[in-house]
Amino acid sequence: MPKFTSLKLFVEVMQAGTIAKVAEQMHLTPSAASRMLSALERDLELKLFRRERQRLIPTEAAETLLPEAIRALSVMDELPRISDAIRDGAAREQLVRILSFPRLAEQILPTAIQRYYRETRSETRINISVEARHNIKRWAASRLFDIALTTVPVVHPSVRGEPIVDFPLCVILPRDHALSDEREIPVQALADEPLSMIESGSILRKRIARVFDSAGLIPNVRHESGKVDVSIRVGLAAGSLSINDGIFPKTLLGQKFVLRRLKTKQSVPVGFVVPRDREVEGAAAFIKDAIRQEVLTYRKHLDKVLDAD
Repeated sequence: MPKFTSLKLFVEVMQAGTIAKVAEQMHLTPSAASRMLSALERDLELKLFRRERQRLIPTEAAETLLPEAIRALSVMDELPRISDAIRDGAAREQLVRILSFPRLAEQILPTAIQRYYRETRSETRINISVEARHNIKRWAASRLFDIALTTVPVVHPSVRGEPIVDFPLCVILPRDHALSDEREIPVQALADEPLSMIESGSILRKRIARVFDSAGLIPNVRHESGKVDVSIRVGLAAGSLSINDGIFPKTLLGQKFVLRRLKTKQSVPVGFVVPRDREVEGAAAFIKDAIRQEVLTYRKHLDKVLDAD
């Protein structure tokens, strides 16, 4: 396994783009830093840099390794705080670690945590890690959380999923659009409409693609983004319709746009992912219940928005 200092050096060099400056900051000579990176390459059996005229050129392997190295170092950074809590006699249940992808973290967790503190008067410390949905499986393997709130299922032998409720696929369109009076919009009606959607490869985009595939259609994607909120904002600004799962700030709609159901059996199930080898107990169980209530409340509010005139 690579040494902590070597991994930190690698991350710093990748971010700074130069070994000399990083070596100075880490109180190393450039030659010592270079030897340390070479040792890291041997430990990992990966070629991380090409050496050209005293310059280090990152390889594709280095670019792939970088986010994982940053994540590993962030975990190590948590250890002093955790050890302080242990020395202070803090019970394990007083630190609850929650994992979520960004949109659920933004729309559900603040009110859920507010509910928990209001109802329990607890002083529990809560750590929230926000990760892209496609990284959830990797975090599941690390078991560095007590509760994960995400779309389910997440297939991994070390975790189990607990569905809460399904979210429908939705269409955002101008209030004066010809389809705005429809309670459910058939996918065939969107065949020629310009669309703004989440980028290809995402789980949500794959679900949307299945709807179009089943109708023998290819979506007319005019704009796409790595974030749902951004794709919606761009669509609203550019006159494109947006397809999403309803998990976004309703303030984006305003008075000029409406939200309608997409007519399909495809949906987005939201739920918990928890470690398979232990029960969720103590403060984590209370927080989990508060999150469940907020998810259901949010889902009911979505129905009201979808059914609004």
